[in-house]
Amino acid sequence: MRQVGRRHVPEPAPVPSAAALRAAATHQATGAALAAIATTGIPKGLYRFASHAEMNRQTDEAIARAIALNGRLRHAAPR
Repeated sequence: MRQVGRRHVPEPAPVPSAAALRAAATHQATGAALAAIATTGIPKGLYRFASHAEMNRQTDEAIARAIALNGRLRHAAPR
């Protein structure tokens, strides 16, 4: 493998730094604030698919439904 540049990418640490914990908390709070309803759109259960393409299509449709539902609920909520 060839390395280009000198940028250091930190390795995962067994104990996260305070800055990493603050960044994670901010990221999580932003996601929670944007989600009017916490769902992936995929009901619990066992799924069997004939192909990976079929599974990907079903997953994409479920995520699209969840995003649309969150958008409708967020805009319907009184401000």
